[in-house]
Amino acid sequence: MSETSGFSGSGGGGNGVASQEIIEVLRKPQSWLRLGSLIFAIIVFASIADQCLITLSDGRTECAFNVKMSACNYGIAIGVIAFLGALFFLAIDFASLYFSKPSLDRVFVTLDFSFSALWAFMWFVGFCFLTNEWRVAELSSISSVTNAARGAIAFSFFSIVSWTALAVLGFLTFRRSNTGYVGGSSGGGGVSGGMGGGGGSSTLAGDTPPYQEPPSDRDAEKPVY
Repeated sequence: MSETSGFSGSGGGGNGVASQEIIEVLRKPQSWLRLGSLIFAIIVFASIADQCLITLSDGRTECAFNVKMSACNYGIAIGVIAFLGALFFLAIDFASLYFSKPSLDRVFVTLDFSFSALWAFMWFVGFCFLTNEWRVAELSSISSVTNAARGAIAFSFFSIVSWTALAVLGFLTFRRSNTGYVGGSSGGGGVSGGMGGGGGSSTLAGDTPPYQEPPSDRDAEKPVY
């Protein structure tokens, strides 16, 4: 009965706490950077797929970036994967409000840092690739293609900045999590200290305390003046 009353009594307060936690997640720099990276990725792959793939009169499709399909395919691929990656990690940020395990948190922090660093590099390669191919392209006189290609190149550069910032923030979080883990395992008040209940004892698990001779009966019977 006590469990039921506690559940019903905490329902209204739980909704307020949950809404505050959601607002806190949205205030984090990582959330804004993920949203920005997500939008940049949409602009890049949508611009290339919609305007930079040109269908010729004979039915063939050519890429506006120096007629190299590899350039268009690369831009679309990294854009789609960046969109899915930003969406995935944004969902993880919100899902962590409802369930959290230290082991899973460490995995997601490592994955976040690794993916962000990798995709910052992939965007850098894509920016250089698209810029170089567009510089020597012969289809730059078409206005709609020109705007789409320049937009894809510009937002590829913006994606480098956003994913690099995410990688830096992810690395700082990764380093803090490792520092906390090492500090907790040293017996000073982390995981081991918390489970031990004190954190200040030098006796390790499995060690036996030194033998102390019990007080003799003579000492116990001495009157106290």
